[in-house]
Amino acid sequence: MSVKRLLAAVAFSTLLISLTSCVSSKPETPDHKAKTTACLIRSANQVPGTPEKQLAADLVQAQIVYGLAVREVEIPAGVTSISTRLLTALQSGCVLMVSADTDYINDLASFARLHSKMMVLFVGGSIATVDQPANFRWVADDAFSGAKLAGFAAAGKSTDEKVRLFIQPSYFQANEIETAFREGVAYFNRVANARVSLVVFKTATAKELKNVLVKIDAESVIAIFAGKSVWQGLTSFESTGPIVFASDIQFGDTQTARDSRVIASVERDTALPVLRAVSSLLDRKVSSEPKYRVSQTLKLNLIVLRTLDAGVFDGTLTERLNSYRQTLISAKSN
Repeated sequence: MSVKRLLAAVAFSTLLISLTSCVSSKPETPDHKAKTTACLIRSANQVPGTPEKQLAADLVQAQIVYGLAVREVEIPAGVTSISTRLLTALQSGCVLMVSADTDYINDLASFARLHSKMMVLFVGGSIATVDQPANFRWVADDAFSGAKLAGFAAAGKSTDEKVRLFIQPSYFQANEIETAFREGVAYFNRVANARVSLVVFKTATAKELKNVLVKIDAESVIAIFAGKSVWQGLTSFESTGPIVFASDIQFGDTQTARDSRVIASVERDTALPVLRAVSSLLDRKVSSEPKYRVSQTLKLNLIVLRTLDAGVFDGTLTERLNSYRQTLISAKSN
C-alpha cells in the first residue's frame, strides 16, 4: 500500500465529509505550522469534471501530512473581479491559494504579484511564463489525453464492436472530451484493424442513463463522463453489467464506494504538486526559480487511466495502450 493510500485510509473518511462545509481550521495535532491555511478558491457554480474535486481531496491529505488548516473560499456566481475576495481570504490566513477555475487565473496571477509572501497553485488553463509571478505555480490539466486513453481501452474491451459514451452536457469541456474519446476509439481501430463504432448519448439525468441501460446487453462497454446526479442511474440499475469506464470518481480511494462494474477511470493525480507546494510554503520557499511549470501531465502520471484489478486488460491490449500513451506523450513534446 502506498503512503498516499495509507494516510487516506486513516483519516480521509472523517476529513473529506465536506470541504464545502469548511474543514476544521484546527488540525489534529496543533503546532506552529497550524496558523498556515491553504484555501481552495472556487465558484459557487460548481461544474462536474473540473480538477476541483481532486484538489479538495489533495488539500485534505495535506492537512493530514503537514497539520495546516484548509478551507474553501467560494466566489459567488457571476462575480468576475475577485481581488476583494482574495484580499479578505489572505487577511484570514489563506497564504496558499489553490484553484482550477480558469476564470480566475489572471486575477490570481495579479494578486500573487502584489503579495509576495503568499503562494498560488493553479491547475489548468494557460499562462505565459512572462506573465507568471515567481510565487505562482502552474500545472497543466490534460483530461483530453485521459479521455483518449479511455476511448482506446474501451474499444479494446468491446465484444460487439460498439462503445457507448454517456456524457453530461454540463460536464467540464464536454464537447472536447467527446472529441478526445472518439479519437481514442478511432486510433484503436487503426492499430488493431478493428471496426468499433462509438454511440454517444447526451445524458442530463439519472433517469436518461437508466432508460438506455435497460436496453443494452450486460456485456456492453460504456463510458460515463458525468456528475453524481447522473451516476445515480447506474447505482440504481440492478444488473451485473455493463462494463464501465468512468472519470473523476476518485477511483482507487479506499474510502470511496466502488461499483464492481467500473473497471477503469480517468483520474487526476495532483497530490504531488499540492504537497510540494505546501512543503515549500512551510519552509518559507514561496518563490520558485526557475518558475514552477508542469506541462507534461500525462508523462508525469498526473492524469491516468486507473485500474485496480490485475488482468482488467489482456496482454495485447495493455501493450497497445502503453504504446498509445507514449504516442500521446511524444505529440505533447513536439
